[in-house]
Amino acid sequence: MEEVVEGFGRFALRIIKWIVIQALIEGIVYGYGYVTLKIFTLGKYPRSNKDEGRSFIAGCVSIVATFMLLISFYQ
Repeated sequence: MEEVVEGFGRFALRIIKWIVIQALIEGIVYGYGYVTLKIFTLGKYPRSNKDEGRSFIAGCVSIVATFMLLISFYQ
């Protein structure tokens, strides 16, 4: 009986972990990239939801650049 409960607990925790990670990636990285693209293109890009990949890539690059700038300022 303990094996069943343990298996269900692991499954539930993996689902929760997946939801949290997806929310962080989708919400923070995509949003950061979206805002970055809007700022650099003066509001002309991205126009629709079909540019999700570019917003995600821009978010990754922007976050790395931001961390590099923060590290260089605080050394």
